[in-house]
Amino acid sequence: MKRATYYLALLGTMAFVVAVGLTVLDIVLRSVSGLTVHGLTDIVTLCTMIGAMLAIPYGFAAQEHVAIDVFTARLGHSTQAILMIFAAFLAFCFLAGAAWFGAEQMMREYGYGDRSQSIGIPIIFYWLPLVAGLGLSALVNLWLILRKIRSLSRT
Repeated sequence: MKRATYYLALLGTMAFVVAVGLTVLDIVLRSVSGLTVHGLTDIVTLCTMIGAMLAIPYGFAAQEHVAIDVFTARLGHSTQAILMIFAAFLAFCFLAGAAWFGAEQMMREYGYGDRSQSIGIPIIFYWLPLVAGLGLSALVNLWLILRKIRSLSRT
């Protein structure tokens, strides 16, 4: 799971690189010729959605999110494991719910036929990375729960 989410995070990073590259190109074009990259705001927004939502599952899989462990560091190993399972369960519930409601909204906007302002990118393309990233993050938390339970049962 960690490896798969790592490669997705790399794809997300590439989306950020595309956004930065197009922004720099737009600045250079405006400086030297008065031309611009048509639809830059729409493209950068889409690349940012893709980049962020493909990177978040890796943060969960690598367990690299910011954590404050002032209180839990003094607890025993099994208590810490139970708290980790509880935290992953809460994250799973929140992320699965957000993915569910996001998917409902995505389908609603798909039905409306909404498009972006500048170049008319279908709005569903902005929702797809959001729903996929939230859903995958929920699955990663479920995987973390199962992995931790399995490790507890061995000890």
